[in-house]
Parts: sequence; structure tokens; C-alpha cells
Amino acid sequence: MNYHIDIVSLTGSIYSGEVASVTLPSTEGEMTVLARHMPIVAPLTVGEVVIDTPDKILNLSIGKGVFSFSHGRGRLLIEDVAFADEISEEKVLVAKRMAEELIAKGIKGEEKVRAMYSLRKSLFDLTLVRRRKKKIF
Repeated sequence: MNYHIDIVSLTGSIYSGEVASVTLPSTEGEMTVLARHMPIVAPLTVGEVVIDTPDKILNLSIGKGVFSFSHGRGRLLIEDVAFADEISEEKVLVAKRMAEELIAKGIKGEEKVRAMYSLRKSLFDLTLVRRRKKKIF
């Protein structure tokens, strides 16, 4: 049994259509939402979203976001999104190094929060890229 989902980022629509399930990195842990799930609103954290569509499986790397589900319809609003197969290991390594350098300088306040977030996101993306490479070869 499928349900409709709309996935939107700050840059626009990513996917709108039927899905069998969506697995999400909520702040309370990983969760999978099926068609008859109870109504829910869940804040999301850095991690992977796995979307099982009728045609294929989509893998997204996300930063922050929120997911809601009610009346057989899902809505996923996310920041810092990339399709897993489009992530460049070289770019991730550069972002990781830049974040580490900023943190090592002893920055404080909001700059430190942004650098820590960037480091966490780049470490996750690096893990995702390397895991996908293992599956391909």
C-alpha cells in the first residue's frame, strides 16, 4: 500500500508522488513511515532519507528538517539536501577540512555552531559516499 509524499527543500520541490515507505533520521532515532502510520510530526537531524518509490529507491543526505504525516499524506521539508549518488567525496573532504580548521582556531558563538554542524554533515556525507562505493564495486 502506497501513500503520497511531497519533499521540498529551500531550493524547491525534490519529489512529489507515491511511496511505499520513507525512512528518516529523526532526532529520536531512525524511523520508517508506512501508509497507515499514525499522524506524526518529527524533527529531523543530519542523516540519510531512504524513499521507496514504485520505480526506484531514492537516497538523500539531509541536514535539518521536519517530517509530517496525516490523512495518508507525508510532507518532508529539509535543508542541506543532496542525492546520495551526486555527493563528491573530494568536496566533502574540503568542507570537512575547512570546518576542522575553523574549530581549531577557537571560534566562538554562532560561528562555532555553524562549523560544528558543517563538520557533522561532512562526516556523515563521507560515510555515505564510502558506503555507496563499497556497494558499487
